[in-house]
Amino acid sequence: MIFDSAFFVALHRELQRGAAGPAHKFHAAHAAEVPGMSEITGGELARGFATRSAWADFCDRFVIYPFNDAVAWRAAGVFRDRPKRGVLTGENALWIAATALDAGGALVTRNEKHFREIRGLKVLGH
Repeated sequence: MIFDSAFFVALHRELQRGAAGPAHKFHAAHAAEVPGMSEITGGELARGFATRSAWADFCDRFVIYPFNDAVAWRAAGVFRDRPKRGVLTGENALWIAATALDAGGALVTRNEKHFREIRGLKVLGH
């Protein structure tokens, strides 16, 4: 299961508050799944941390799926298919979706509309 930055922002805010919310509940309901993120998501998350060590401590809780040739080619395929299918996503969203496709897992996001029309991508809202 690949989580996007919107999920992690919500999870981090819940951790800071010390109160379980929707992100924690979703995570708990899917405890048997291996939680992961793309390197792109990790990069997006870095902006929200005051220190590199705090960011690393947070990210170390999850499997980090690398950006590699397979992901690049998956993203190229999604990009080529996009005009035909009307999918409107940003560049980072394409990389994240391609990572989930390459890993064979579902993508967990609050931005379901950005990902719904990508062929073969299982999208879960939280």
